Amino acid sequence: MAYKLAFKMTVIGFLAFVFAIAAFQFSYAQAIPSQKESTAQTPYFLDEPERKDPFLAGLLSWSWNGLGQFYTQNYGRGSLFLMMDIFQKGLLVYGLFYYTDKYAASDEEVVRWNDISKKDRSIIIGYLFSIIFIKVLCVIDAVHSAETYNREIYFPYWKNRLRLQLSVETTNDRIEFSFGNHIQF
Repeated sequence: MAYKLAFKMTVIGFLAFVFAIAAFQFSYAQAIPSQKESTAQTPYFLDEPERKDPFLAGLLSWSWNGLGQFYTQNYGRGSLFLMMDIFQKGLLVYGLFYYTDKYAASDEEVVRWNDISKKDRSIIIGYLFSIIFIKVLCVIDAVHSAETYNREIYFPYWKNRLRLQLSVETTNDRIEFSFGNHIQF
């Protein structure tokens, strides 16, 4: 019995630690000025950004909450969803121990669904729906985050990049090659 109490205290301590880190991450992200305010008209890129696939971002978030946000370089939301996932898994472990202790007369006895009171059944069903809700919300946010990344980071890079354009024109008696550069007014 003492090991169960020690395990519960360890889980509660870990969850408190996780929430402290999440709160620090959120306050730190709010303190940093937005990148949109500090950039000039034409952004300067150190390396070529890669296009982020929204389907892959959603698939990564479905496999592990927050992973799709990390893929699209949205680290604040990714950390938030990851902390929520860890918290939900901690609640699952705590709930398994709690309801096993509450309804099992001995360690060998199996707890059946019909043995659980209606109030506790509704709590378990609500918990399961919250898992599904947060999973779907995370996937939708990852897809939106990938689309936002492509719209704000990837496409402006290729739009503002100086490129030569090759055109080939054919007429009856000749072939014309020309190189050109886009001029913005």
